[in-house]
Amino acid sequence: MPVIELDERWSITGHLNGGYLAAVAGQAASEFFNGAPALTVSAHYLAAARGGGPADLEIVSLRDGRLSTARLSLSREGSAVAEFIVTVGSPRDADVHIDDLEPFDGPGWDDCASAGPNWSGPGMELLDTLNVRLKPHDGAALRGGPPSEHPVINGWICYRDGRPVDEFLAMASWDVLPPTIWCLGIPGGIPTVAAQVALYPGEIVGRLASRVRGQYLHSGVMDETAVVWDESGRVVASSRQTAIYLPPRSS
Repeated sequence: MPVIELDERWSITGHLNGGYLAAVAGQAASEFFNGAPALTVSAHYLAAARGGGPADLEIVSLRDGRLSTARLSLSREGSAVAEFIVTVGSPRDADVHIDDLEPFDGPGWDDCASAGPNWSGPGMELLDTLNVRLKPHDGAALRGGPPSEHPVINGWICYRDGRPVDEFLAMASWDVLPPTIWCLGIPGGIPTVAAQVALYPGEIVGRLASRVRGQYLHSGVMDETAVVWDESGRVVASSRQTAIYLPPRSS
């Protein structure tokens, strides 16, 4: 079973980001199938991945062809952390295009508020790795200002060290913005237990713009969707995730 090194710089409060783990699986499947681009990542998170360091990643081919599919099992010291099904390949090109998405509802990069320093620092390594800027109203709501009317967050994402955005960040970007419940003034955690991520191959232009929408929360289960564009306006990724609401612990 291959041993990989998980990167602590993608962690929040000691836990590795779920989007990062999905990107690790997507990249590993792409390399397994000779560099074919990842098209879908289905993820089930079984336990928190705490901190960086070595982990085991088992890859089993389920289909090999124009579209290839693999099952990937991530574990540490014999304990399961996450399971992924990843499909890679090159669909036949067709001159058919549908775009019925609401456009990104945020101003440009220069007019958005930085996610730091209020959120960056010890325990927030992800925000030291990525430069995240939020729509001003969304950022104000997260910092205790007037709550948003809807559980929606819009923001921009790129690497903090100036590296160009790449396919790895595109695969992780659906899970980078803060939980949508926070912009409503609702405290607590909302860890992802399952996600379906779609990826759209093509050249990535500039930074990424992301919109995450909380669709429904009831009986402790929440449904969220995300859409990610590049600066050309092309959609590079979309996702649907199921999360579990964790109320704040009583003091």
